[in-house]
This record gives sequence, C-alpha cells and structure tokens, in this order.
Amino acid sequence: MKAVVLAGGEGTRLQPLTYKRPKPLMPVAGRPCIDYVLRSLVSSGFHEIVVTTAYLSDTLIRSIGDGLDYNASILYSFEENPAGTAGAVRRVGDFIDDTFIVAMGDLLADVDFKGLYEFHKRKGGAVTIALTEVDDPTQYGIVGLDADGRIAKFKEKPTKEEAFSRLANAGIYVLEPEVLDFVPSDQKFDFAKDLFPKLLSKGVVLFGQRLTGVWMDIGRPHDLWKASMEVVRREGRPFRRAGIVSEGPVILEADVALEDGVTLLGPCYLGPAVAVNRGGVVDNACLYESARLEGGAVVRNSIVLEGSVVGPHAEIVDSVVSRNCVVEAGARIASSIIGEDMTIRAGSRLENATVSLPQ
Repeated sequence: MKAVVLAGGEGTRLQPLTYKRPKPLMPVAGRPCIDYVLRSLVSSGFHEIVVTTAYLSDTLIRSIGDGLDYNASILYSFEENPAGTAGAVRRVGDFIDDTFIVAMGDLLADVDFKGLYEFHKRKGGAVTIALTEVDDPTQYGIVGLDADGRIAKFKEKPTKEEAFSRLANAGIYVLEPEVLDFVPSDQKFDFAKDLFPKLLSKGVVLFGQRLTGVWMDIGRPHDLWKASMEVVRREGRPFRRAGIVSEGPVILEADVALEDGVTLLGPCYLGPAVAVNRGGVVDNACLYESARLEGGAVVRNSIVLEGSVVGPHAEIVDSVVSRNCVVEAGARIASSIIGEDMTIRAGSRLENATVSLPQ
C-alpha cells in the first residue's frame, strides 16, 4: 500500500526555530515530528511512501534517508514551485495506482492508519477525511456529518459564528486515484480549501472518521511543547534514584548526567548526554542532546534544544531556547523564543520576546 507525506511547508509560525530546521524535523520528545507519521504508516502496512518537500529539502532528505531504517521505500518529490497540498499530490500521480493515504509530515500523528483505510474501503466513498475534535474550530477546516458518517458540509477556518462543529480535518486522507482528476495542473490547489468543497459540489461521496491515536498540531512553539509533554505522558516512566527528587513520567536517553540534588517534575524528556548539575530543576520540560543546566538553574514548561547551556540560577519559563545558545547566570526568560547561537547576558530579563539573528 502507498502513501504520500506532505513535508514542504516553511513553518512560519515557528520562526525563528525553523530558520535552519524544517518544521517536519522539529523534535517532539526526542524524535523528529515526521518520524511519528512515517513509523505509524509503516506499522499499518504502508511501505511505499513519497515525501514531497521544498523548504530546506536537503536537510529533510538527509535526515530521513531512503527508508531502510523504516522498513519502507521512501522516494522524494521536490517542489520548486509549490502547488498547494492537492497540487503536490497530483504531481506524483504516476506513483499512485490504487487507494492511497495522504498525511501531513508537520503534524504529530501517531495514529491507526490501517483502521482508517479499512473504514474507507467498507464505506466505498471516493474520500475519507480523518477527523479530530478541537477546542477552537476557527483554526481548522470543520465538517458536518450525517448519520452514516458521510460529510454533508465543510467549512475552512470558520468564524466563531460560522462554526457548526468541533470536528476538524486532521490533514489525513484516504483517497481513490480518480480524485486527482479534479485537481487542475495550472494553479495552486489545496485539499481543504479547494478540492473537498469542489467534490461536494459535484456530488462526490466523502466520509469522515474520527482518528484513533495521538494527533496534535505543532504549529506554534507552545504547541510543540504541549505535544512533547503528551508523548512523555504516554511513553515515559517513573524515575527513581537516590539523591534525585523525581515525580511523574520521565524519558531519559543514554549518558544523561544528573548530580545529586536535581529535581525532575514530569513529564520531562532528557536527551542524550544532557547534564543537570546540583540544584537544577526540570519541570514539565524537554532538554535535548548535550544541553546543560548549571547549578540552581530552572527550566519550567519549556524546551531547550541541542547544545544549549543554561547558567547558574538562570530561569527559563514557558519558552523555547534554540540550538547552541548560552543563557548566562541569573538571567530570566519568560514566554519567549530564543533563536540559534544566541547569548543572553547575565542577569537579563526577557518576557514575550523573540531574539534571533536576522535572516
């Protein structure tokens, strides 16, 4: 069985985190976001996959490779001129000869693709849209279903007054190949905004099915943190060691160095070669490879990416610190984003700030 994974977006809402790393490679509890969807597809029997890419494509391709690590065959389609989500799939139409799945590579999706595929085959429609219930339907495409699960209406990013449902399009579709005949070759064309309303207007049968598994948007820095915490809640375990105060689920990778007097308040993720010195506090947070917390430093509800150092008694709250940064002693960063290779001077106070080198 075949699948197409769309991974060409720039991740503008995550900037400056995505200046040098494409959104599908943003880490979620130690794994690139796209890794979750690829492994879910393969475990559901989809071993032939095309990944469409545009922004920082070389970085993405080097990271994923040819698919051998996934027990899959992965091919790539580079989009020099982005054609929209549906247009990107139409461009790889020669690869598709039977019912197939489309998924987004920049959403956290650890889901049951096999169950979704089987639902689609039972119903016999042209399209099945995976659905998830959301708190704010104005940020998504929403659907209305009839008693048989058939989609009766569809609205992309409604106003509050227009929102007739909290069932949102999860960006995962099962499609019959003939659907691509409705996608024009000479204009940008999206599934949610263009193709699905067009199909409904022509009487084509579309079904909706609620997803089973974990699905989360990582479009904003807070979403990235929230998704990471959810994965650790599911996959982490209690950690017990003399001299360490620890509560809640924790994921510790290889060669983590924890001095006595450290506090871990889960969910927490500590990546390979992370070091936390005496008095350090990691509270609902992720520390990635070779990050280091000096004595008395606190990281709470935050993410510290690879190679960054948080100095003595510094505090990171509700923030993301990018790769290879230095936060000097006593600095406090709250509700902020720090771009790569930045130094935050000792004693600084940042709140609701974005600090990065110009691009």
